[in-house]
Amino acid sequence: MIAVPARANHILIILHDFSTGGTERVAIRMASRWAKAGRRVTILCGTHDGQLRSLVDRSIDVVAVQPEIRRGLFSRWSLAVAFAPQVRALRPDLIFVPGNFHLAIASRLAALLGEDRPPMICKLSNPLHRAGRGPARQWLFERVARWLAAPLDGFVAMSESLHAEATRILGEPWIGMVAEPILDDAPVASSAAEAKDVRPLILCIGRLVRQKNFVLAIRAFAVVAAHRNARLLILGEGDQRAALQREIELSGLSDRIELAGHVADVRPALARAAMLLISSDFEGYPAVAIEALAARRPIVATRCSPAIDEIMLHPSFGRIVDADPLSIAEAVTAMLDTPPPDEAALAQLLDRHRLGSASAQYLELFDHMVRRWSAGSARVRSSAAISPAPAQ
Repeated sequence: MIAVPARANHILIILHDFSTGGTERVAIRMASRWAKAGRRVTILCGTHDGQLRSLVDRSIDVVAVQPEIRRGLFSRWSLAVAFAPQVRALRPDLIFVPGNFHLAIASRLAALLGEDRPPMICKLSNPLHRAGRGPARQWLFERVARWLAAPLDGFVAMSESLHAEATRILGEPWIGMVAEPILDDAPVASSAAEAKDVRPLILCIGRLVRQKNFVLAIRAFAVVAAHRNARLLILGEGDQRAALQREIELSGLSDRIELAGHVADVRPALARAAMLLISSDFEGYPAVAIEALAARRPIVATRCSPAIDEIMLHPSFGRIVDADPLSIAEAVTAMLDTPPPDEAALAQLLDRHRLGSASAQYLELFDHMVRRWSAGSARVRSSAAISPAPAQ
């Protein structure tokens, strides 16, 4: 077995690539903090490609396999095989898996490395239960999830509801909890006054993929647009662009709906917006909701995550609605005429999502796991495997 010190001095993050997903962005942000805390951080990836590559701090080593492996049907399996010799050469103290998408890579990688590997911890970035799957598909999904999870040594959930769901489905209480590190440490001053516009701006943010269901957002906006002289701006890029463009043309609102592509910083758009619309079928912990509330923008959201009720703690924050155009349109119209979210209610919610606090909690979990691994007891599944971090 690899000799491991009493803390995670060398953290290895596995990424398929530097796509614009939230899990990749958060992992990169935390990597910078871990490096500043004196840890060596390496990102092991399939390719350097992706718009988030430019966000990686120079203090972080990036190792891409050769030949490169791009996303495809069997790419995660191929990546696990390609990563195995790299992990043996790099000899990290701990491997961090940034989200559910990478779980298949990590599970296969753990099997390939066998006992000659460091501990592996995965952040659960998406819910494990989805009502839309139906009972049979959900049962099969849970069986596969437990099988993939078995070789790993710990998981991190982003909220109390996600922690409870993961514990129930994975079947073992070895899951820590750390709030998603969405916000910078310095509180952002309120920008509510910047949103004055004769034509209020409704904002959607996310990759242009089926999960985000921006078709639903466009159809709901068409109902709003019949009564309000508003605009819809969708920020993001993805394989659904052509389908969304056709939907916009069918709506007859091409002059009022814009697909603006990916932007590195969503804060300027939030400053101009009247509100945020989240139309997703499912989310893990919708980071964009916290960003919107930090900008003092109300939200209309579908019940896309078990954690959505933990975010929408106060009536002034917005509304959670059914995923149909009329329900969304009614809520959007109402929220366009409401004052900004309540400041007192916002404070506690926003503070728990500061980057510095969450990054430090991750390091505590990493060090705890490395100490157990070094003592030869990490493979014993128990309630003490990872002590859940308290909510902030």
